[in-house]
Amino acid sequence: MARPKTGDKPQDLRKATVDEVAAIGSTAVSVNKIAARAGLSVGTIYRYHRSKDELLFAVFLDVKRDIHDAMMSAAAQHQETADRLRAMWFALVDYGFRAPRDFQMVELMSTETRIQASDNEDLKRLMSEVLAEIQQGIDDGTLVKASVRTIETVLASPAITLTRRVAMGRQGIDKDEVERIFSLVWRGIAHDQSTFQTHP
Repeated sequence: MARPKTGDKPQDLRKATVDEVAAIGSTAVSVNKIAARAGLSVGTIYRYHRSKDELLFAVFLDVKRDIHDAMMSAAAQHQETADRLRAMWFALVDYGFRAPRDFQMVELMSTETRIQASDNEDLKRLMSEVLAEIQQGIDDGTLVKASVRTIETVLASPAITLTRRVAMGRQGIDKDEVERIFSLVWRGIAHDQSTFQTHP
């Protein structure tokens, strides 16, 4: 059993949980493995969380909040709907590039444990704020008439793919490529096709 150490235990625990889930998936992870990775005792972990599932969900929610805060902070710097949505998309991609394991952990947890926003009030609030930004774009004519969920899927999928490539260690993702990808995505959902177009 690892000996408890001084320092920022919650952050050590979060990083160890993220790294362990990203490495082997949420179903195979154990509190013992997380404790060893964090350099903490199993008993110390159980002071913070009553079970493995509670620990995993707490870290999942913490990462989701960080991603959400990055997106909403970026949006808050703009007034126009198109600029807000663009800023949110690039904030999502940037977060994934800076912390690919965080992003990978969230993706794995979402698929392996089928975490749904409807199961938790905090997750519902985070998702509703993002969807409200998209709904505003539909309402004010910035976006094409389509369901909010459809547009959210069109926006999120390329961002997730890009960050997955980073997490897997693939090279060749530069700013120009990201700009081109966003431009293609925007053409599919924007009412005004000239907005944010980039040229080869």
